[in-house]
Amino acid sequence: MYKLVETLEEGTLFHSIWMEAWMEKGFEPEFAEDVLGRCLVYDEAGVPVGTVEFKPYVPKSDGLLNQLAPFDDHPAILCSGPGEIAEVDKVALLKQYRGRNLNRLLATIVLFAEQNGIRHYVTLLEPTLFRALRISFHVPLTQVGERQFYKGDDVIPAIIHASEFYEHPERFDWYLETIKSINMNTVLST
Repeated sequence: MYKLVETLEEGTLFHSIWMEAWMEKGFEPEFAEDVLGRCLVYDEAGVPVGTVEFKPYVPKSDGLLNQLAPFDDHPAILCSGPGEIAEVDKVALLKQYRGRNLNRLLATIVLFAEQNGIRHYVTLLEPTLFRALRISFHVPLTQVGERQFYKGDDVIPAIIHASEFYEHPERFDWYLETIKSINMNTVLST
């Protein structure tokens, strides 16, 4: 289950989770003011275990992502309409909850995309996470640049093709199982 951050208390919890996970990984913290949404990710027991932040993405801008990798040259970005691309950031799971909750975090990313008309996410992924997404979860993603050092660790610039999940859910058994295991009445989004 997940919950959109709406209160000061939820915001404080959100920041404490991602900052703990990022500091443990050696990433430098960064704060964004312009966001589409922030989500807290909960485990089966209702414990907040992770975070994900969604930010607007503006193709052909002077933004930092566009300086790091050629996102704007990818056909998926070139063919997308306004609002169909977003940046996914602050992807974090507390160390003791990793592994068994990655599917919940990924499902949160997909559900947010579906609910907000997002077809593609641009992102910088830690190499181990990139590999897990590709091999274990068969996430439709495209690497758009070389692995590089950024704010404390190596990252891989990638595009996650989120619409593949909600347009063809039958291709992703883990996603269907995760959605079934999340009682839709317990999804706390607005």
